[in-house]
Amino acid sequence: MPELPEVESVRRGLVAARVREPVTALWRSEHPLRIGEHWREENLDVLVGARPGAVRRRGKHIIWEFTGPTRLALLIHLGMTGRCGVAKAGAPRARHTHLALRFADDRELRFVDPRRFGGLRAGALASLNASPPLSTLGVEPLDPGFDGAALRERLGASKRAIRDALLDQTAVAGVGNIYAVEALFIARIHPLARAVRLRATAWDRLAAALVRVLEQGIENGGTTLKDFRNVVGEVGRNQDDLAVYGRAGQPCPSCGQALESFTHGGRSGVLCPVDQARPRGGWIR
Repeated sequence: MPELPEVESVRRGLVAARVREPVTALWRSEHPLRIGEHWREENLDVLVGARPGAVRRRGKHIIWEFTGPTRLALLIHLGMTGRCGVAKAGAPRARHTHLALRFADDRELRFVDPRRFGGLRAGALASLNASPPLSTLGVEPLDPGFDGAALRERLGASKRAIRDALLDQTAVAGVGNIYAVEALFIARIHPLARAVRLRATAWDRLAAALVRVLEQGIENGGTTLKDFRNVVGEVGRNQDDLAVYGRAGQPCPSCGQALESFTHGGRSGVLCPVDQARPRGGWIR
């Protein structure tokens, strides 16, 4: 699933496309997308006649603002296989296209999602911000002021494994499995250590490591393990710079010990048994 760096790469691509003309028409496929009460009413027709404005990101969500009689927005969640692109209106639509939002300059925003776990929703910007899923999101790890204390405040009382706790979007927005595993390696923290047992110095290391891996991911245009593409259809480059994720059995880049895979809570990961040694107690078996 695209995480913060991948979504940020898409956001920047939409900004670079410089779409400025108002919406003239909308096409939506007959296939449903993301399941859940927050996505049931897509309300996309309200965008017809509105003019596109700023494109923002909140966690793993893209918020594209539109101006009209009221301040509107289009909320986009890429799910697992969702892609956004801007194309000429007459160009053939890719298979699994579910939205074509046409603008007065004869271009279209197209949303393609083979597995249909992505989501689309439009409405008043204030209403979208004040309701789930946006209203439930936690702190942004790339915002000023994010540090070990802020991370500890959100997760320090949790008895969950720290890797699993980091994936809680109501605590920290935008972090997924790839970047959590990478940050824990850099911070030298065992992924299955209980969050509640971490010391203040460990929280400081982890917060700094999260910022580092997320910024690296953005600089590299995201991580493409299978499906992710940016707005112009390019794959990310960050998979080439991952330290441990997907590299089980290979030498640790720090100590040379063979990296080990683990699975917990239905999600796999990789760790170094030397640099991320099991803590004495306080870890989840």
